[in-house]
Parts: sequence; structure tokens; C-alpha cells
Amino acid sequence: MYFTPVAVPDYPFKLSYGEASFWIGSCFTDNIGNAMKSLKFHCEVNPVGVLYNPFSILATLEMLAEKSKLKPDDLFEFNELWSSFLFHGSFSGTDKMKTLENMNNKLALASNSLYNSRYLFITFGTAYVYQLKDSGEIVANCHKLPATKFEHKLLTTNEIVEQYSRFINKITELLPELRIIFSVSPVRHLKDGAINNQIGKSILILSINEIIDAFPDKCHYFPAYEIVTDELRDYRFYAKDMCHLSEIAIEHINKVFVNSMLNEQALKIMREIEKLNIARSHRPFHRDTNSYRQFVDNTNKMEAELQKRYPCLNWNIEQEQC
Repeated sequence: MYFTPVAVPDYPFKLSYGEASFWIGSCFTDNIGNAMKSLKFHCEVNPVGVLYNPFSILATLEMLAEKSKLKPDDLFEFNELWSSFLFHGSFSGTDKMKTLENMNNKLALASNSLYNSRYLFITFGTAYVYQLKDSGEIVANCHKLPATKFEHKLLTTNEIVEQYSRFINKITELLPELRIIFSVSPVRHLKDGAINNQIGKSILILSINEIIDAFPDKCHYFPAYEIVTDELRDYRFYAKDMCHLSEIAIEHINKVFVNSMLNEQALKIMREIEKLNIARSHRPFHRDTNSYRQFVDNTNKMEAELQKRYPCLNWNIEQEQC
């Protein structure tokens, strides 16, 4: 064996189809969460956009738990666009009230998803934050405002543990069956420098460890960071920017995730869905042939049969296309 395998915890639960999950955090969350959506799991993934630091993740979760709304004063105008420091720039718009309405509609839908979820997956990306000098607010997105408006700050373990302990006490009162699974993104934040990247990741890992120690029956850890740094441990598993992961690395983590998190029945169904996804992704050279028409017909029958056998799966995309 030419690598050191990472032992994944033996979780006291297993995910099954029909149980909803909520995914929030770094772009690594997008990778794994959207992979689960493609396998027809009921998932809500980063409803306000990618979030990297623990406090912006927490601010979003608190709004969703409290079913809060943004107010007109929560938006600001810059470069002819109205934006929120909580939302990704794709939510920004030229009409203030329409932008506000769209953001609040998204919050309402996401809040409903959180309350219907059995599992909450949180991925921390970095312990470094950008804080507005005027208000002290920690922002999720700087929206290309001048750097002079922000202070670059490193969160401490105590700050993260204290704030998340308060939130976990609150959310588990509202949702007593909720399981929370933390992970640290293996994506490197080299804008902070190689040394600071390691310092930030260390703070995140220590914080999660303390949180899990405080809530052992509610909180768990998936070692995504360790899988990349110990099992893969090679630049060929990174994308061209040498920060994000390659498709092979993401596929490997997905495989470890489903094998450790899903129950036997879910794994069986998943393999059937994978066959359908492979068929659906087929791109023919000649669409006007009888053989391709037969292939499409067989694929449609396969999908219809799966929908009939497993109505609890998330068939929203297919239904919208119909």
C-alpha cells in the first residue's frame, strides 16, 4: 500500500433515502452536497451561496432557525447593484426592493428546508474573516468593495466554540432529532499564505473537536481534510490553481462518504440511480439513428420504473423538465 488510509468514524446513524439533509459552507460543500442531489437525495445546498468562515455560516443558520427576514437597511448599493453581505453576488440586483424580495423568498424556502432536515452538514473553509470597520459586522462576501473598508481577522477557537455551542443548544431544542456533521474543507486558502492557511485549518479542526466533545450525541466529524492531506497527498489531486480539488479527488471523497454514511438499502438504490445518471449523460454523435432512439426509449423506461419503485426519491428536476 502506497498511502496511509484515514479511518472514517463508525457513525451511530446511517443516511437513507427519504430523509432530507441541509448542506452549508465552503465550495467543498457544493461538491459533495450536489453529488448527493444528483443521486436523488433531498438536499438543500448553500441557499445563500458559498460560505467560508464559521461566523458567516452561523449567521445564516441563525436567520433560518429564527425564520428572520432581511430589512431594506440590510442592503447596500455599490457599482449600481444592491447587495447583502450575507448573500453571494448572484443574488444582487439593480432594483432594491425586488432584490430584497428575492433574498427573503430564498431565506423562507431555506428555512423550511432546514426545519424538514434530519441531517445538517457544515463545512468550515477558513478561520480568517473580513470585518467591516464601520460596524464590526463579519461579512460572507465583500462584493469587491475597497479593502480599506475591512479588517482581516483570525477567529479564535474559543470564539467559534462559544458561538456554536450556543447555537447547537438552541437548534436541538427546535429540532431534537437533528444530527450535525462537521467537516473542514481540504481546499487551500493560499491568499492568506501557506503558513496562515495551516494555522486557520488547525483552529477549525480544534474548534470542531471541542464542539463534538461538548455534544457527542448530536455532533460528528467527517474527515474530508484528512482524506486529502493523508490518503491522496499529491498535487495531481488538485485542480490547475493548486487550491481546489480535481474531479478525481472529489470522486474519491464522495465514494468514502457514501460508503461510510449510507445504509445498505440506500447504497443499493444509489447504484441504480448511478446507472440512470450515466445513461442520461450519454452524448451521441448521431441523434437521428434508430439505435439512439431505442437507447432514449430504454432510458426513459428505466427512469419511469425507478420513479414508480422509489417515489420517495427527489425527482424534482425530472418533474420540472416534464
